[in-house]
This record gives sequence, structure tokens and C-alpha cells, in this order.
Amino acid sequence: CYSTFFLRLNTLSTAETRLKRSLDSFEQIQVIGSYNDPEQGVKAIEDLRPDIVFMDIEMPILDGFMAAKATEHIDYHLVFVTAYSEHALSAFETKVVDYLLKPVRQSRLERCIAKIAGLTPPSSAVNTATQAAFFVYDGKIKHRLIASDISYIESIGRYQQVNLSESGQNKRQLKTIVTEQTMAYFESTLDPSQLMRVHRSYLINPSLIVKLHKEARNTMVTLINTEQSIPVARAKVSALNEYFRLKHES
Repeated sequence: CYSTFFLRLNTLSTAETRLKRSLDSFEQIQVIGSYNDPEQGVKAIEDLRPDIVFMDIEMPILDGFMAAKATEHIDYHLVFVTAYSEHALSAFETKVVDYLLKPVRQSRLERCIAKIAGLTPPSSAVNTATQAAFFVYDGKIKHRLIASDISYIESIGRYQQVNLSESGQNKRQLKTIVTEQTMAYFESTLDPSQLMRVHRSYLINPSLIVKLHKEARNTMVTLINTEQSIPVARAKVSALNEYFRLKHES
């Protein structure tokens, strides 16, 4: 499974809307975001580490070539999508793997995805592909999720609030799901490397950790795209440290 987003100029045009719809038709593609501000897009590439970026070339402040240069140290597959064929020669001086002209035909997009699939995939593509699906029931709808769809789960009385990651939000068009399924259910369903109990009231996706820090005498953790600092129980600090040790050695 490849996590993908657009970095583009202005709001989605008809051609780009069609491209996004076409990408959604690929089972192995998960569109995790869309940015019309190049500087925000570059930051998102750094923070979210997508597997594929579909990038416009003519953009204000930073054009596509500058954005590609600013992120060349990050492991992702770059595809330029533009209305102008004259940029093709310059494009292939960057890390680009393909160059698509708008409007993008489905057959041409299929060749692009097949080309990327034939390359050595970024590590996150492999990790996502091995994630087992599970269901979260909100009382009306059963939502089919994988571990990377979840940022953290907070226990609120008899309910659990499942806070979705950015990729999960883009897939489901939801920020949270409230369920009566227990914390024990989530702990038993997912491996601790995918969803870790750090407090009696919190389970987190450890791959989204930005920092582990102290506030007064309490240990806290901050996740990507989450303003809230999540408390870590004293007995769970060693488990987090062990997670980071194993991740560093792998």
C-alpha cells in the first residue's frame, strides 16, 4: 500500500479532481492529503513521509523543482503532474520517476503506478501492506481500519474515542470515532508495535511519536499533527524506551 498526496497550485481543478478519483480506484493507493501551499506541502513531506508525491510544477513562492530540491533527502517517489510538456527535460534532472500531462488518462496513470510498483518500495509501503484490518463499531456503522489509520485512543468513561491519523481522516472523512469497544479489545487486536498502551486511559500509535518529554514530574508524549500532550504512566516509560531501542536496531 502506498501513502500518497498532492502538492498543487490553487484549489483542485477538474483534471486534478479526476486524477484523485482515479487514484482512489487503486487498491494499493491511499491518498493521505492535498496541499495548495508549497511551503506547507514541503513540511508535510518532511512530517508525513508519503511514499508517492504528485506535484505540480508551476506554483507560487516555491515551484515544483524547488520543492523537489528541498525534499530530495527524503525517500519518496516523485511524480510531476503538469499541463506543460516543455518542463519535461528539466524535470528529469530531479528525483522524478514519472511525468504526467493533464488531463491524466487512466491508462497512463496505470503505467505510472506499475512503474513505481516495480521500483524498490519505501519502507513505509511495506509496513502498511502488512497491517491487518479490523472493525470499529460506533453503534451504527462498522468502520474498517488498519493500525496506521489511528493516532491515539482515549478512554472517556464507558466509551473509547478513536482519534484518527491524517491518513485515516482522509480515508474516512472523519476525525474521531466513538465506540463502546473496550481498551482491552484494541490491545488484544493490535500488536504493541502498532498500538501501545501508555496509560490506563490512552493507547497510541508509536510510529507517530514526535517527542517524549517531561512536564513537571510527568512524562508526556506528543504525536504528529496532535496538539494534545498524552500522559505516559511511570510503569510504561520503559516499554516506550524499549520500542525506540528495537526500532533503532532494526
